[in-house]
Amino acid sequence: MSARLMADPDFRAAAGARARDEMPTPPRAMAASAEKGKRRRAWPRWTRSAVKAALLLVPVLGLAGAAGSTWKRGNLAETMEAAQESVIRLTGDMGFRLSEILVVGRSETERDVVLDALGVRRGEPILSIDLADAKQRLEELPWVSSASIERRLPGFLYIRLSERQPMAIWQHERQFTVIDRAGRPLADAAELARRGNQRIETLPQVIGANAPQQVHTLLSALDGAPTIAPMLSSASWISDRRWNLQLSNGVTVKLPEGNAEMRRALRQLEQMHTASHVLDRDIVAIDLRLPDKAAIQTSATAQLPGWEDDTKKKNGKKS
Repeated sequence: MSARLMADPDFRAAAGARARDEMPTPPRAMAASAEKGKRRRAWPRWTRSAVKAALLLVPVLGLAGAAGSTWKRGNLAETMEAAQESVIRLTGDMGFRLSEILVVGRSETERDVVLDALGVRRGEPILSIDLADAKQRLEELPWVSSASIERRLPGFLYIRLSERQPMAIWQHERQFTVIDRAGRPLADAAELARRGNQRIETLPQVIGANAPQQVHTLLSALDGAPTIAPMLSSASWISDRRWNLQLSNGVTVKLPEGNAEMRRALRQLEQMHTASHVLDRDIVAIDLRLPDKAAIQTSATAQLPGWEDDTKKKNGKKS
């Protein structure tokens, strides 16, 4: 009977139609999943885990192999050093080699100076670079106040520099040196000028053997006199005791000794100029060494008491 039924083409057709009518339509999600399953995957799912395991296993195996081969030496330090070199060599063979160096924050520091301080070369294993040592060498550069350095595998070094800001030019014994706010020498001003650095043209000069050690106190005091500070052309450190300021309009300002007294005198000058524009008048100098007093010398005024150091200076004597 079954043979007869199977041989009957009408029965087969009817049965097939009935089966299709009775079969439920699969959900869209199931259909999408089925279509996705038909696609050929470029990488099996276990590939990522295998790669991670290999990256962890290769250094471990290298360490174990190096430790085993050097155990006969009987020296643990030498064994560990050889093991480390073996691991670094293995990572270099895997492609972890220096290919690029990215430096941000560099303005005044020359590119070649940075590379010389790093002491690295393209193509060496990136894990062989001592970051702490490289950071220390970078921070020893005159312009660099701080540096950070990090690896970005497989082959990048990322360096961020913070540079010191030039604040004045120290004139001493026919030498002109750019210094920062703390008086630290940064560069030769003449060399910067030859390279076309226009920034140094805006810096005031400080004069005196020990002027750099005192420049931070002067600049801090000038912060409290925002009208006077931009007018500063040069400052002379007199007798290791006090400052004489030379303003851009040719007026000399004699400041008293002591930080507190100097700040007081600059505030006094600021108030005088704000109230009566005293610095815009035809004057030669203002002596602020006496508390709450200002001796003003005009171009037509005879020399006033207290200006002896100017006379000595003209006669070639130190003031």
